[in-house]
Amino acid sequence: MSNSIASAPAVLAQGVIKALANKLPVLSGFSTVFTSSIAGAGKTIQVPLIGTSTATEFSSGGYLTQDDATVTSTSVTLKHFKVSSRFSPLDVREYGMGFFANNFVETAAIALSQKCMTEINSLITNANYSSNTVTGVALSYAEVVAEQKSLDDAKAPDKRALVLNNTYLSNLRSDATIIAAFQLGANVISTGSLGTIAGAQVYQFSNLATNSENLAGFICGADAIAVATALPFNEIPGAEVSQATDPATGLSVQVMIIQEQSGYLNVTATLLFGTAVGRATSLRRLLTA
Repeated sequence: MSNSIASAPAVLAQGVIKALANKLPVLSGFSTVFTSSIAGAGKTIQVPLIGTSTATEFSSGGYLTQDDATVTSTSVTLKHFKVSSRFSPLDVREYGMGFFANNFVETAAIALSQKCMTEINSLITNANYSSNTVTGVALSYAEVVAEQKSLDDAKAPDKRALVLNNTYLSNLRSDATIIAAFQLGANVISTGSLGTIAGAQVYQFSNLATNSENLAGFICGADAIAVATALPFNEIPGAEVSQATDPATGLSVQVMIIQEQSGYLNVTATLLFGTAVGRATSLRRLLTA
């Protein structure tokens, strides 16, 4: 059993990062820095925010004359998140590596992804983003188009992300304009996936909090929210530790296994994650009232 314990962190880390990356596709819609460098909670990472500029005629001001948007950055402070489980040595002996995969990987990925989304959700307040639209109890395709125009006027860059709670997502799935579009409509009917709507990639956040401000969703350009991740630094005597990185995004996790004298295994998946407000005018909040 000792050999299986030694190899388990690598197997679990690969499983957790694959599941976690699949549950956090929304991160591709923000300004991100994902590093596999080892760091600690409280570390600050600079995340570049690339906005939209307007070309102007060259004049006596020379090349240093500022246009209406520039490449800037914001500081993101990392927090250390973890999810832990305890396994019986008898279960490990009976079920082997499959027991870990079935009972830890998915649970850890769900817990970590929800924590990451909660951190993002907590930013979406009127104090941080004052551009609001009361879209009411239901959201329509026409309202999404109008919000896109508002972002265009604010010169928010692509990519555009549309993050919705369950109710607003359901509204769009049944919107007559969307259903009437044959190719897109067929996809909605068969899979429920909305994909890209009016130029914005749609993401569902089932646990979207209202933030006590009637928040039901938001639409934003890529520079509105900054996200950074890294690997935590753990050195515990007797622990088996392994890291895994998603090759598509750079998102990384660490898995650590410690065997107690009783034989029980403590299994922990961890990552460092942080968010910060970017360009406030590149995000519009959608409110029910």
